[in-house]
Amino acid sequence: MTIHIAFNIDHAYVRFCSVTLVSILRSNPQAKVVAHILSRGLTASDKQVLQQLAAQYNGEAHFYEPDESLLEGFRIHASSSHISLVTYYRCMLADYLPASLHRVIYLDSDLLVTGSLTPFWQMPMQGAPVAAVVDAAADDHTRYKVLCYPEADSYFNAGVLLIDLDWWRANNVGQRCIDYYRAHPERIRFNDQDLLNSLFHGQVCWAPLRYNAQEGFYRQRYAHYSQHKAELNHPVVVHYTNRKPWDWDSLHPMRQLFFHYQQYTPWRGRNILHNPLWLVARWLKLLPYTLHLRKARYRRGIPLPQPAANA
Repeated sequence: MTIHIAFNIDHAYVRFCSVTLVSILRSNPQAKVVAHILSRGLTASDKQVLQQLAAQYNGEAHFYEPDESLLEGFRIHASSSHISLVTYYRCMLADYLPASLHRVIYLDSDLLVTGSLTPFWQMPMQGAPVAAVVDAAADDHTRYKVLCYPEADSYFNAGVLLIDLDWWRANNVGQRCIDYYRAHPERIRFNDQDLLNSLFHGQVCWAPLRYNAQEGFYRQRYAHYSQHKAELNHPVVVHYTNRKPWDWDSLHPMRQLFFHYQQYTPWRGRNILHNPLWLVARWLKLLPYTLHLRKARYRRGIPLPQPAANA
């Protein structure tokens, strides 16, 4: 079986995409993984790293560079140093991937795959343009007022998408995203995620939470945890929304899993906490939690997913 994965990255995210890619390859030995990478500004060395990592596991990596003019007038709205304009390239996947490819799994590069993607890859989509997982902040009532569609349609996280490329091509999704952004820039706060929700609301095939276990699902304040506890305690995709595991101040209960997979990349051993100054800063950040002066941010007792023997 061949599973096709899509990423969109720039040079700054090569390291993190490498870790994500390795986690997929090592957790899915039963499949051939082909990575399709939409990018801007990657060096020959960047591409070589990703191609060599894929080849180690009998996979492939292919690169596509959309025209810069497509993003003329676009900007990043939600403030984050982790996001660049290339995030909008996921809206244009169907325009650049081979016409012979009928579906693809799009993945952000701030996540890990810890189990088989085959059930998600083979998931019946029932004529929907995407299969996706509800966003951890889908209970935010203001989001629907801004985007001008019914709250009953809910809101998905665009970091993990199973995409019907034929549907996207037939319905000219790339151009529709561009047209929507230029017509309603005031509605767009969460970049391409808002664009895709605006286009696809009411047409989404909802996937189990284990295929996009977002950081917010593990917070104390997440109201639906008990309902989805079994899935969240055994995620297939761990998505580090908000603080990233490579950040000095990440408190994510599964942050160490990132460094497990990083050891199979050229960045083996890299960790900001090897700098004593950042280590002290982290200790000071954790101290109020250790002394119980602040309520724990995350639920306790979250099990760390155990990588398969080959992972």
